[in-house]
Amino acid sequence: MNISLDIDKFYVSPFDKMMREYDAAHDKSISQMKEIEKHKKISNLRDHPIEADAKDKIWAGF
Repeated sequence: MNISLDIDKFYVSPFDKMMREYDAAHDKSISQMKEIEKHKKISNLRDHPIEADAKDKIWAGF
């Protein structure tokens, strides 16, 4: 007997639908905008790291 226990990954609950509609109809708060900007900066630094100069590296002289 082969029973598929796969989870429906495309299911969206009624609560999630309601929250998505609410978010679409209302502007973001100041604190939400600050969080968004903070995480954009973090993502940018993660994806495009700034490499330090050789003279700044701790082990450069060894």
